[in-house]
Amino acid sequence: MKVILTGASGFVGSHLKPMLVRAGHEVRTVGRGTASDVDWDPSLLGKEVARCDAIIHLAGENLFGKRWNAAQKAKLRSSRIDTTKLLAALAAQRQKCTFVSSSAVGWYGPHANGELDESSARGSDFLADLCQDWEQATEAASAAGVRTVRVRTGVVLGLGGGALAKMLPPFRFGVGGPLGNGKQWVSWVHIHDLCRLFQFLIETPACQGVYNGTAPSPVTMSELAKCLGRVMHRPALFPVPGPILRAALGECADVLLTGQKVLPRRALAAGFQFEHPELEGALSELLSGPKLARAR
Repeated sequence: MKVILTGASGFVGSHLKPMLVRAGHEVRTVGRGTASDVDWDPSLLGKEVARCDAIIHLAGENLFGKRWNAAQKAKLRSSRIDTTKLLAALAAQRQKCTFVSSSAVGWYGPHANGELDESSARGSDFLADLCQDWEQATEAASAAGVRTVRVRTGVVLGLGGGALAKMLPPFRFGVGGPLGNGKQWVSWVHIHDLCRLFQFLIETPACQGVYNGTAPSPVTMSELAKCLGRVMHRPALFPVPGPILRAALGECADVLLTGQKVLPRRALAAGFQFEHPELEGALSELLSGPKLARAR
């Protein structure tokens, strides 16, 4: 099928595009600059959407790229909500396509205890509000009868970006450890499984609505640090205190210091099978000798 992909140059998109191509799909990328097949001009993009079978929308400003002041929060919102509304409106005109839009487990807000799934209520902080508006921006497509899917992505583990890119350096030097008190839940997912889930969702006509893009075995931050230390044969004894993280990152540090235990119940019920369901196996696959050497 012909797939339109936004955010193709990003961490997830750069892994997803070649996977879709290997599966036989034609991929047309949307973005700014000559590296993309089409830019965000509504008339040009509309012509692409009119011929597509599926849209996968990953584009959005990096949550941790800058400190969260009023201007940055506005940019986080507009980069997600405005583009989603545009694509949803174009998909509504096309109708005969599938619209898959990324979201985040931040929808659920911080939860110290208890399991959460796609039926759980949303939280009440900035990120939860952002995710709610982000998901609601798809409404034009679903109201027009377009098969619409929203993927609430967790902490993506992969080489070349994401959480591991920030965690690996201190562990290499033997000074790694958990963030904060280590008790917060981390709903993680191997990048290969997340990309496989996006492919599964466009290829499975029965799938629509919300799906959690997380592995079925979330862990605490302390467990994540210990597991990473074991796989790398390094200690995990040096926690980063919350006040230091907040001083460095500001308000967005709270995303790292709090968490939620999110389960992918709808993906599992739809028949999706994770290749990396357990953290230690996922990290071992990512950080095998040659791969870790290339990541340094």
